[in-house]
Amino acid sequence: MEIKLHANATTTPRIRRYLQESDKSDRELAKELGISVTTVRRWRNREQTGDRHTTPHVIYKAMRPEQITVVNALRDTLHAPLDELLFMVNEGLGIPVSRATLNRYLRPAHQREKPGPQGVRALKNGHMPDTLTLHYRRLSMTMDDGGEHHLLWARESVSGWCSARVFSGMSLPLVKTWLDETLACCPADIQCLETEAIKWFAIEIPGLIVIRKPELTPVAITFTENLSTLIPAAVEPDTLVRRLCELWNTGKAQKKLGECTPQAFLEALRR
Repeated sequence: MEIKLHANATTTPRIRRYLQESDKSDRELAKELGISVTTVRRWRNREQTGDRHTTPHVIYKAMRPEQITVVNALRDTLHAPLDELLFMVNEGLGIPVSRATLNRYLRPAHQREKPGPQGVRALKNGHMPDTLTLHYRRLSMTMDDGGEHHLLWARESVSGWCSARVFSGMSLPLVKTWLDETLACCPADIQCLETEAIKWFAIEIPGLIVIRKPELTPVAITFTENLSTLIPAAVEPDTLVRRLCELWNTGKAQKKLGECTPQAFLEALRR
């Protein structure tokens, strides 16, 4: 009978059964058969002697249109490469998609704003992490999720460090309080603010330069389904975006930041 083994297999079903039935130690068996101790332990801890299927148990081939919108908005906000975005979608949003599936639903490069240099390359080009860019979007949610909300987020472009909040109402004092809290927790030495020229950012911060870009009509993000239906990891909207920021800032080291997280990258520069 023909036996099909994995291309990198170092054992046969007969050897695997011998490993499972032997009373010898792992090291003795490894030396006897010329295989690693890890391989010996792997097969001694299994009941079967055949290779496992490499196909995922659950295959997600499609995403809802609104999930695609959320994922692309997340990518545009973070300027995240594919691997870092996959981490955020799987761990942050709780949407278990593969790398290939995620890539299939991303907008083509020519339809997205091209980010400037980041991380180590930005430092070599003379860019310093001293500017926060502020953004605002209105969120139109279902009544079960509380109706209209307001998203505020700030991003430092060299490291990609982000801070965001979602509020059910808006006022200038609230925006000022949010910005003070953001500046206090940002590990960079911020000297300048870049804002969209909208009424919610008509504030002055002593000691900081404020640059207002030409006014753009804020695009409302509309949800026709409950947030929990679209995002398995969803909780209350403000809690969700704060968790996403924490995960992005401290959860995964990035190659362009010298294998540091955004938080660690800025803290190292400040030291």
